Amino acid sequence: MNDFDSVLELRLKHLLDPVVASQPPARRSRDRRRPFLTVVPAGGELAMEAIPVVESVVVTAQVTPAR
Repeated sequence: MNDFDSVLELRLKHLLDPVVASQPPARRSRDRRRPFLTVVPAGGELAMEAIPVVESVVVTAQVTPAR
């Protein structure tokens, strides 16, 4: 291990030791009374709409070579 590696290891240890030693933050409890998702019934029937479809077209173009 050269000097760079040892200095890097010491600096990382100095930076990361307080992070690892600290307690993780407490999780907030979920409110069990409130639902995550609310389902609303649809009024009447669903509307059927036509979806436009684009047809592909093949086009040829002449290209001059670059110099």
